[in-house]
Amino acid sequence: MNGQLDLSGKLIIKAQLGEDIRRIPIHNEDITYDELVLMMQRVFRGKLLSNDEVIIKYKDEDGDLITIFDSSDLSFAIQCSRILKLTLFVNGQPRPLESSQVKYLRRELIELRNKVNRLLDSLEPPGEPGPSTSIPENGRL
Repeated sequence: MNGQLDLSGKLIIKAQLGEDIRRIPIHNEDITYDELVLMMQRVFRGKLLSNDEVIIKYKDEDGDLITIFDSSDLSFAIQCSRILKLTLFVNGQPRPLESSQVKYLRRELIELRNKVNRLLDSLEPPGEPGPSTSIPENGRL
């Protein structure tokens, strides 16, 4: 043997949920849609719950994402390619925010907050106390 795995005749599923991509060899191609959903729940344990609304799409030969709605759609997708590239959409969201996106948004929001605070500070007249230390007009505290 030349060190390569013999994958002839096997179906490979590459499933993506957000940035997480899993490669799953399948020995039985007669998998149903319900079995596929259960498999995805096991593979993405903790990220995919049994009560989540899951839409599964596969990438066709043109690179388009085609919805798999039932076992018939799944069978057709398997016939198209020995490597089935799936993308999971959960609860109507194309994918969860990736960590790099979250970091970027957090930085942008902090920068925006700091800018707003600077603008608010610049609106206060110099030498006058701010609103929290202002003395009432009658002179009593």
